[in-house]
Amino acid sequence: MIRVFADDEPLAELHAHLGGGVDAATMWELAHEQGIKLPYRDYWHFASATNVGRGTDGLDGLDRIYHLTELIQSSPEGVFRAVHGMISGGYRSQRITTHEVRFNPAKRNRGGERDLDAIVMAAVHGIDRASLEYPVRAGLILMMDRGFHPDLNTAIVERAIRFRDRGVVAIDIGGPRPGGSGPPYPYRDLAPLVARARDAGLGVTLHAGEEGVNAPDPGAFVEEMRQVLALGVDRIGHGIITAMEPALIEQALRAGVVLEICPTSNIRTGAVRDEEQMAEIVFGLEAAGVPIVIATDGPEMIGTRLRQEYAMLVRRGALSHEAARAANARGHAVSFIRPAAA
Repeated sequence: MIRVFADDEPLAELHAHLGGGVDAATMWELAHEQGIKLPYRDYWHFASATNVGRGTDGLDGLDRIYHLTELIQSSPEGVFRAVHGMISGGYRSQRITTHEVRFNPAKRNRGGERDLDAIVMAAVHGIDRASLEYPVRAGLILMMDRGFHPDLNTAIVERAIRFRDRGVVAIDIGGPRPGGSGPPYPYRDLAPLVARARDAGLGVTLHAGEEGVNAPDPGAFVEEMRQVLALGVDRIGHGIITAMEPALIEQALRAGVVLEICPTSNIRTGAVRDEEQMAEIVFGLEAAGVPIVIATDGPEMIGTRLRQEYAMLVRRGALSHEAARAANARGHAVSFIRPAAA
């Protein structure tokens, strides 16, 4: 494998979901500790079923895996173990020292059975423990969901504000569109929540532009990106459709927005055809001057590692060694995590 970084060089991971960032062994043990009955004959069947690289049918299949991992993590104990394991494991495996973990607390409280504050506090404790044990800067991004009622998304933003001085650094939105509807999702309706979060000093990164690259008519997906860029967000999760539309590139450059690129995830979910197309997209964004960071989306579920992501892009000619190192430096710089007090 191409070596882009020295073994002890610190990396930044800004786009990784808690549901995809915890190893299968920990998830298996958590399920049994909580008495969750799993529909798998043994550990190996479970590990295979929670890996996107094993025949997952696009984003719908990804959502089904997330549903399972969120169920297993649906307790304060489960969230604590997951957050701690994800951050500490990222440091030991990849020397990740700037690590943002995103998750939806309302998908881990068993439909209201568990208190949202208790779930978020457990995640905060997970960060505290990992930061005590390892030299890492870590932060939480609380996710809304496109299928949630606006009141529930509002409650999530309010929790992000409540815990902004305890480790929550930003908000996001993801998940399937409501009722299985197609694009465009009305991102413009999020404007009051985005403004509320920004006024409270939180960062904003929204999932958009992951789909539509190979759609016969990508217009609806392009419209979603236009709406998100118009909201004045700091970063966008994925955003790869930007490379296919010159007007979006211009809008992204004017906005100064950073795109969080997750190459292997986009390949394995079918968002792009293969490594070659992914490399063409990254090369185009880099050539246009659109600032990007490289991420995994969830290393365990996707079956990748952050250093592998960089190595693939360099091997494919999408990034030079210098551009790859610049993207990593940018990740440390644009992280929503505040610098430690002197």
